[in-house]
Amino acid sequence: MAPEAVIARVFGVPRSGVSDASSSATVSGWDSLNHVMLILELEKTFGVSFTAEEALSMTDVRTIKQVLESHGADWDGA
Repeated sequence: MAPEAVIARVFGVPRSGVSDASSSATVSGWDSLNHVMLILELEKTFGVSFTAEEALSMTDVRTIKQVLESHGADWDGA
């Protein structure tokens, strides 16, 4: 599952509306509480564990992908 799909599911937005440029400033419902929910869902989906610093930095899709890649996570890109 692509990170965009996880983000869309957590925030209840269409997958087509989530891109590398999407961020906490552009996605409806991406507030501090839902950010925690997103981090937990990303950890569960990709089988990784983020540091507090990583979690705090993951406020846009591009950064989320970079952090996931640094943990060796892989997805189909769809």
